[in-house]
Amino acid sequence: MVNDKETKARLLRCALKEFSENGYMKASLRNICKEAGVTTGALYFFFKDKDALFGTLVEEPLHNLINILENHFVEELEVSKSLSRGEISISEVASIEGFADDMELARNVVRFLFKNKEIFELLLTKAQGSSYENLPDNIVAMTEKHYLKIFAVMKGYKSEKEITREDRFIVHWMTHDQIDIFIHVVTHCNELEEAEAQIKNMMAYIIGGWLSVIKTK
Repeated sequence: MVNDKETKARLLRCALKEFSENGYMKASLRNICKEAGVTTGALYFFFKDKDALFGTLVEEPLHNLINILENHFVEELEVSKSLSRGEISISEVASIEGFADDMELARNVVRFLFKNKEIFELLLTKAQGSSYENLPDNIVAMTEKHYLKIFAVMKGYKSEKEITREDRFIVHWMTHDQIDIFIHVVTHCNELEEAEAQIKNMMAYIIGGWLSVIKTK
């Protein structure tokens, strides 16, 4: 039957193969249907269009990744609030030990990315032409917005509005740099063990940079 769950699952398996091999723009719905052994009518029963089919493949892992990041952002903001209330000092926060949670987050993100490596490689390298093609920039924008809040507290600004143009520039650049690290690991490391080893050094570089900038007057 057209509404058979197995039919939909088969379409998704064939779609993942087609998108991975040819990219979103060159992927053929006809090829997907042929490989799945169904008519194009069956495909359109389940998916509105090509973009909806692509989105069904990637949306759940992407949503879960964003949840991981947002939960960490909440925790970091709580640290900032403690700082602003005088419960902890800037020297306690601005230390390698104070960034231990960031290192653990990096490891957790890498593990999650590799658990869903095929999907994230699809998002990062094959999504051009889809509604997901600007994903890296969107993640940067979301992360930068959070980092500006943290940066304002760490540098002693009364509000984000007081952050100078120079400081906004460096926060933007370092946010891009950090997101690029994860993109590089996903697209260049074949095994999780290799990725975890690389991310340790990469995050040490990022954390050292943040500490240096925060302490700069």
